[in-house]
Amino acid sequence: MTITAQKDAYVAVSWAKRRMHHVFASDGRAVVVAMDGGRNGPAPGLERPRDAVSKVVAGGADAILTTYGMGREVADVLGGTGLILALDSEDEIADYGVEHALRLGADAVELKVFPGNENSKLADLRRLAAACAKWGMPLLAEPIPVSFQATESHTLENVRNAARIGAEAGADFVKVHYVGPAERYREVIETCYAPVLVLGGPAKPEPREALQMAADAISAGARGVVFGRNIVTHPRPDRMVAALGELVHGGATVEAAERALGAPHAGVSV
Repeated sequence: MTITAQKDAYVAVSWAKRRMHHVFASDGRAVVVAMDGGRNGPAPGLERPRDAVSKVVAGGADAILTTYGMGREVADVLGGTGLILALDSEDEIADYGVEHALRLGADAVELKVFPGNENSKLADLRRLAAACAKWGMPLLAEPIPVSFQATESHTLENVRNAARIGAEAGADFVKVHYVGPAERYREVIETCYAPVLVLGGPAKPEPREALQMAADAISAGARGVVFGRNIVTHPRPDRMVAALGELVHGGATVEAAERALGAPHAGVSV
């Protein structure tokens, strides 16, 4: 490797670390709000993107995960909140996805892959990881066993394997299902050397259920959550984010976090 190449590699690593600090708080944990549900048309809670983002930013979200179009639309609303750009596509995106994200000022990119599916997209994840390493862009992998619809495949063993597969492909952090109990979920954390964030999935019937899942995941060693519908469809997304922040960053009990849902977050008007 030439001296110039060594310098370029060092700069890329430095930028990757800097961008990761825009996603993870100083305690190494993150509350990320998934806001990419509008890719197929207006989705509940995301009908007015700027309003939706303003609310989760006010609640204290560490970062949001969204599409290129929505990210461009809300860039001036984010302030210091991190931006993860979802690169999910029917096409291979490794060739242009990172530069797309750099132009937008994103702090990380994300790709969903499906281990166990004949169209797993794992090859694209590996190519994307190489491009991310070149440009100093953190990569979030979301490895879903088989498919979103194949819920019978979302077992603890398969989730554990999927998390490790994402790390092996070159992801800097991974987003996977939570499968309880917490004692067993530690297998997922302990066998994946990349930080693990837990996805929220469909909105729970009661907010407490989402808070309990987050608490259980954190107790098992997860580094945070990536919740979408459990936040954006709540009557007060700002309070839901604040409650999750109490759990993830403050070590609050579920009961204490639930009480936070009843009082506005600092700086947020009713």
